[in-house]
Amino acid sequence: MAKRYFDTDIWKKKWFRSLSPKYKSVWWYIISQCDHAGFFEPDIEIMSIFIGEELDEKELMNIFDERIEYLRDDKWFIPKFIQFQYNVATPDELNLNNRVHKSVYDRIEKYGIEFRPIDDPTKGHVRVMQGASTEKEGAKDKDKDKELKNVSNKIKRKVFKVPTEQEVEEYCKERSNNVNAKKFIAFYESKGWMVGKNKMKSWQAAVRSWEQADKEKEQEAPKTRAFIQDSDRNRNDF
Repeated sequence: MAKRYFDTDIWKKKWFRSLSPKYKSVWWYIISQCDHAGFFEPDIEIMSIFIGEELDEKELMNIFDERIEYLRDDKWFIPKFIQFQYNVATPDELNLNNRVHKSVYDRIEKYGIEFRPIDDPTKGHVRVMQGASTEKEGAKDKDKDKELKNVSNKIKRKVFKVPTEQEVEEYCKERSNNVNAKKFIAFYESKGWMVGKNKMKSWQAAVRSWEQADKEKEQEAPKTRAFIQDSDRNRNDF
């Protein structure tokens, strides 16, 4: 039986407290039934049976609009899932030598998903990379898979360019954060511009990760984690 992490502080969070008991149950169902990378294939009829309430898909999508990304092939994706379950800010920080981490990374890359920090002003926490949404309505599954593969290959061929201190300063100013550009440059120069065991792909994402870490330090004490049992997957958050 698989297990996953559960955020015991969720009951203190305003967004969760504001949900009705019905939608609290829906959220638990989604995060317990999504796969190990945070992808979920909704079956509203089955979900209604388990929740014990009649559910409307459009209403669900509206209620969880800022917590879930709705992908083009009817899959749902929970951005914050891997950040909590695997303790990483972005997929780049996953350990690709670990079989489970590698599987999560490949699954996310397949959909061409680019992570943004939780407090990013743009809608949601992720976006589908440009080109991934160009498929025509009614295209065959084979064509979809081919296009997604092409998008992933384009991402792989992107060459990372080491930023200057001025570029980092300007980006931090644009985001109004307190990240010290000099310390940031010095830190990653000492690491050979590596994130864990992987070569850095986006210094902007690293800045946002530092920014998020600073904000978390200013907030409440570290979350308490506890295990919950799950019928057949890995671990979970929220």
